[in-house]
Amino acid sequence: MSKNNSTVIKMDEQVLKYKEDLYERTVHHLRVTIPKKIAEYQALAKSCGQDLENDQQDGQTSKKRKLESDYVLMPIEDLIKTNHVIVETHQKFKKAYIELIEIFSVIRGWISLNIPRIEDGNNFGVDVQEDIITQITKLEEVYTSLLDGSENYFASRASLIKKILKHKDIEAYRYSLAQVDEKEFIRFSFSYFDLANNYATTYSLIVKNFSKLETPRPTNASNIY
Repeated sequence: MSKNNSTVIKMDEQVLKYKEDLYERTVHHLRVTIPKKIAEYQALAKSCGQDLENDQQDGQTSKKRKLESDYVLMPIEDLIKTNHVIVETHQKFKKAYIELIEIFSVIRGWISLNIPRIEDGNNFGVDVQEDIITQITKLEEVYTSLLDGSENYFASRASLIKKILKHKDIEAYRYSLAQVDEKEFIRFSFSYFDLANNYATTYSLIVKNFSKLETPRPTNASNIY
């Protein structure tokens, strides 16, 4: 082959179809999926927050005191059972985290495939694309880490159960167990808020810059590179 000739490789048709599919899914997520998720998690966070506020207003008869009292009086065979509400809520959060990762990985995939070929100058739109890809990647890493760390609560609880079984006369371990379970319920409230907030802030960033994501260079409206 002559050194003066350059090899021309066209984008494969299957890749272009895949990019178009990602684009359509991205638009659907921005128009339908994400707004629904924001409303859903906002409502759940508000509901959990109201429950916590009511608990604080109950004073001496608060659920917290009742919870600790129950744990002190509860038979060992019942105490070692994991709260089924906590288990079910963990499963819901696991599903929610996976959904978030899947939704934003679709959007990140489309943006990545829509980055134009490297050229000198006029790269502001490309910079916007790369910045948003970075933000989405960080968000995915946060929720991947939360998935990996979801067993921490159960490990802490199991460790306390072992101490309770070994030192049955020490009530402090039972109080500690009550605290561990109560903190998990409180964490659920903040986790719903974080989901709503992270969906909303990332959604806002994408929508505000969508024209740059879709057409990073005005002269390259039909981008296949």
